[in-house]
Amino acid sequence: MAAWRYDPYLWVHLAGLATVPLWLDLGLLGLAVGNPTFPALELAVIIAIGVLPVLAMQLVRPFCIYSVPGLALRPTAMGDERRRLLTQFRGWRVRLGALLVPLPLVWVLLKLYPLAFLARDLTPFDGGGRWGGVAIAAFAFLMANLFLQVPVAVLQVLATSTRRLSALPPYPVAAVATDFTLVGWPVGHILPDIAAAPAPAHPRSPSADHPDLIPSQMEAGADSPPLGNAENDLPGAAVDRGVPPLEHEESSSLLPPASEVDPDHGSPDHPSTGTVSQLAIQPPQAADKDVQVEDQPLNHDPENSHPETLHPETLHPEIDPAAVAEAEPVEVSAVSVNSYINVG
Repeated sequence: MAAWRYDPYLWVHLAGLATVPLWLDLGLLGLAVGNPTFPALELAVIIAIGVLPVLAMQLVRPFCIYSVPGLALRPTAMGDERRRLLTQFRGWRVRLGALLVPLPLVWVLLKLYPLAFLARDLTPFDGGGRWGGVAIAAFAFLMANLFLQVPVAVLQVLATSTRRLSALPPYPVAAVATDFTLVGWPVGHILPDIAAAPAPAHPRSPSADHPDLIPSQMEAGADSPPLGNAENDLPGAAVDRGVPPLEHEESSSLLPPASEVDPDHGSPDHPSTGTVSQLAIQPPQAADKDVQVEDQPLNHDPENSHPETLHPETLHPEIDPAAVAEAEPVEVSAVSVNSYINVG
């Protein structure tokens, strides 16, 4: 919206439109006093008093909006932009609107006049008589016409384009007091000025803050994940972020190659004894530390003098004991366990 449309005087007088129904209610209470004796004469008096003064003012000396009840802004305190608005108030469109505004008010008056008796029990003006009520109705109709004429003129000025308004010359300062109706004591300042809202700043391009972004990341905007750094790309970063490392590569490195294993005695690092601790694969965390694990024999039979010897009937109860007795004991070597693990 243009800056001149923020002028507080325009909106203060436009808000006066809300008082029109109140003035019509006051006129209805005045018409409710007594019984009408000369209906046509009463209507003529109300219309003449209520319409003609305001209409003449708007046609000859329009109401100066830079005033409030009791105070008026000096012409010398009006800037060029405000005096351009005064030039627009003197235009033919505003004058044509002043001729048309009384028509709907007269129509409303003709509708309310025969219904005024319904408010007879509500009116507080019974003591003034019938003509006192007519005078109140005429005054109320005058104020309703005034508070409708001025807002309509303000609406016509607000509808003016900024380009057209800029082309109008400012109204002469010396002619303001003679060509406009100023009601109130002249002062240098009444209402505070309202500044126009600043235009929103244009958002900066992502490439201005991050020149290293590629086009796909620029299109993704703020929702795209941040770029990685060298620290996060290190091999140990997976452990720091809580991601468990892969164990199969390190686990396989704990077993000796098949070519280095002696079938009869095993390897120096993996002897051929049949204990679990010597044959089990240690986890990566324990591989770098000296961890002592208690040896547990695979066969806990007290009658067996060779813990490292495995009997078939122990592993497979369904085998015939006689066949087991004839069979020779089988010794478990690291090669056989290693081959079993690889096959498994």
